Amino acid sequence: MDRLLIVRLARNTVLPLAYIIFFGAAFVIAGYFLALKTQSSMLFCKDGNFKQFLIKKVPIVREKYLPSIYGFNGYAHTVLATLFRDIITPTVVYDREMLTLNDGGELAIDWLYPKSKGRQSLITVIILTGLTGDSQSEYVRETVNELYEKGYCCVVFNYRGRGGVKLKTARTYSATNIEDLTEVLKHVKSRRPNSPIAGIGFSMGGTLLGTFLMSSEQEKNKYLVTGILISVPWNVKQACKNAEGSWLMRKMGKNLSHHLRSVVVKNKDVIFKQDNDRSLDYNIIKQCNTIREFDTAYTIKIFNYNNVYHYYEDATLSNKLHLINVPCLCLSAADDPFLYFRDIPVNEADKHGNLAILVTSGGGHVGYLDTFWPFTNNNFMLKLIQQYFDAIMVDKNYEKFVNL
Repeated sequence: MDRLLIVRLARNTVLPLAYIIFFGAAFVIAGYFLALKTQSSMLFCKDGNFKQFLIKKVPIVREKYLPSIYGFNGYAHTVLATLFRDIITPTVVYDREMLTLNDGGELAIDWLYPKSKGRQSLITVIILTGLTGDSQSEYVRETVNELYEKGYCCVVFNYRGRGGVKLKTARTYSATNIEDLTEVLKHVKSRRPNSPIAGIGFSMGGTLLGTFLMSSEQEKNKYLVTGILISVPWNVKQACKNAEGSWLMRKMGKNLSHHLRSVVVKNKDVIFKQDNDRSLDYNIIKQCNTIREFDTAYTIKIFNYNNVYHYYEDATLSNKLHLINVPCLCLSAADDPFLYFRDIPVNEADKHGNLAILVTSGGGHVGYLDTFWPFTNNNFMLKLIQQYFDAIMVDKNYEKFVNL
C-alpha cells in the first residue's frame, strides 16, 4: 500500500478518535457536575430561632455543595484535600507560648494576633486540631490564614507531645479529658479578658471540643460562647471500626497509628521513667498498627479506663447533644470514610434548638474541595467558618441562642 495513503488513513482514524475521547470525557465531567448540582446540603436543627438565623445569616447552608471532581469518593477526597492544601497553604508564623500545666506537663499554644483593629479583632478563636495534628497541619494553616485575613485573633491548642514539644509527663491526648483544654482556656481568658472566645474543633479535636461544651466546667464558667465542629466522629467506636474496614482505610489508620506511636517512641525515657502501675509495654506499643490497638496499649492505661470500648463510649457525642448549651454549628459529609451518614445523629439534632448539623453529599473527612482547580483555598469549609463567625460573633448574636 502507498505510504502516503497509510499516513492519510492514520490521520483520518486518529483525529476522530481524539475528538471522541475529548468530547466523551467532557460529557462525563458535565454529567458528574449536573448530577451533583441536584444534591442540596441538609440542615438538621429544631425549627426555631437558631435554625432561621442560620438560614438567613449564613447563606452557605442554603447552597448546593458541589465537590471537586478530584474527590470522586470520600477516601480520595480526604487524601487529595490534604495533599493539595499542603502544597498551596503557606506556613504560618505564630507567636509561640509555652504553658506549664498543673501536673508538671507542658504544651504549646500558638497565637496569631489580628492584622488590624476592627470588630473582629476583639474576638478570639481557639482551634483544636485532629488526633495527630498541630498548628502547622494544612487544614489548620488554611483556617488560621482565612480568619487572620478577616481580622480575628487566633490561638491553636497543640496537644501534649505535638508541635515539636517534648513530653514532661506520660499524659498525651484523650478525647474525654478536658483538664488541659480548661487550663488553656483559663490562660487565654487571662490574656484577653474582654474577648469572647469561639472554638473550632476538627475531627477528634471536635470530639474534645464537644466534650468540653457538655461539661460542668463550661456550664459554670462559660469560657466559650459558640463552637464549630468539623468532621466529628460522632460514634467513636464505629469510626474506629470503619478505619479498620477496607484496605485503603487500614492504610490510613496505619499512618495515624504511626504518628501516635512516634510520640511514645520520642519520649520513651520520660514515659517509662514515670510509669508506675500502668503496665505499659513499649514493645507492644511499637507494634500498634491501628488507632484501636494504640488506645488499648496506651491511652486507656494513661487515663484509667477498663477497656477501649468503655473509652470510646465515653468519647461518643451523638447521644449527649442535649448537654450543649451554647450555639453550635457542625459540618459532616455523608461520604466521610470514618463515619457514614447513618452514624450522624441527625434525628437528635432535630430535637435541639441551639445545635445544627449541616450534612453535605460529599466532602470526605476534613476535605471539602469544591472547585475544578484544586489549588485554591476558597472552599466550602472556609466559607462556612467565616460566614458563621461573622454572623454570630460580631454583634454578639450568640447571646440569643443559649439554653434553647
